[in-house]
Amino acid sequence: MYLWGRDWSRSELEQRIGSLSQLGGIARFEYCDGKARGVTALRVKTASGFEFSVLPERGLDIFEATYQGRSLSWHSPVGVMHPGYYDPRGLEWLKTFAGGLLTSCGLSAAGSPSEDHGEQLGLHGSISTTPAEQVNWWQEWENDELLMTISGKIREARVFGPNLVANRTIKSSLAGRFIRLEDRIVNEGNLITPLMLVYHCNFGFPLLTDRSRIYCPSQHVEGRTDFAKLHKESWNVFEPPVPGIEERVYYHEMAPDEHGNVRVLLVSDDATRDFGVEITYTAATLPRFVEWKMTGQTHFVLGLEPANCKVDGRKAERDSGTLCFLKPGEEKQFGLELRVLAGSQEVSEAIQRQSA
Repeated sequence: MYLWGRDWSRSELEQRIGSLSQLGGIARFEYCDGKARGVTALRVKTASGFEFSVLPERGLDIFEATYQGRSLSWHSPVGVMHPGYYDPRGLEWLKTFAGGLLTSCGLSAAGSPSEDHGEQLGLHGSISTTPAEQVNWWQEWENDELLMTISGKIREARVFGPNLVANRTIKSSLAGRFIRLEDRIVNEGNLITPLMLVYHCNFGFPLLTDRSRIYCPSQHVEGRTDFAKLHKESWNVFEPPVPGIEERVYYHEMAPDEHGNVRVLLVSDDATRDFGVEITYTAATLPRFVEWKMTGQTHFVLGLEPANCKVDGRKAERDSGTLCFLKPGEEKQFGLELRVLAGSQEVSEAIQRQSA
């Protein structure tokens, strides 16, 4: 593996350390204060300087993420919350929204609160506040590369209702600067069930700055509100935090590459172009893309959100004829990869891929 300016074999590294934890690995800890008490976290530490934490009690979502001490994600004023505080009514979801690198929305409903077929649905569904089951984590050598994996099942179920299970796997490596997330969602119930999924990735300062820029293969941009439409031409650039500014949400139609993938690049500073992150996903399974641009004071955040739906709520999705379903016994695969780009060469190459 390539680290610190040279290639290393497994044997060379093991001869120089007393324990693998000296370089990185997966460690479990538990929050013990305030409303986060009882929430466990699996901290993944790489030797490249990339670290992130996965929360089993929060649907195996990803909260903290840093590269060489530099935060990548936005943390909301709410902070990490135990799922016991979750309230499914209306907008109450916001009282348990920690932000973080990834908050999953779904599974049978996502987006705005709505009433669909007599069912009252709150904001963004319950999957991010559902504790995972059968959680496992392991580290294993594959030739001279150490792979780190976390897996578990997140179930959304109720009597006389849906029974959807997300089989989630999160992978990284000791020398890597990436997160590879895979979800296999299965309908284990006996009803045809709506399936809505939004990967709510939340980027914040110091990765996100007033000099940041988004590069992506967007063929069409639609503002969700009048305010967003008014500022549509500046959807991919940023300004300093503004007190009291309204959020802007945009829907993008993305053009996949020859492999069917979409790459979305956030450059931290478009003048220096030496740091950024890139999200890659498959357009066939995640045909929608939502941008949440919020440049307020204390709420300075960019949401880049691959999805299989818009965020207008399940009723709107059903009315438009675009609501997805899973039949009993049916399953679908979803996922994305997030990669940190460090240095002007990596950022330049990513921008060139967009141009191509």
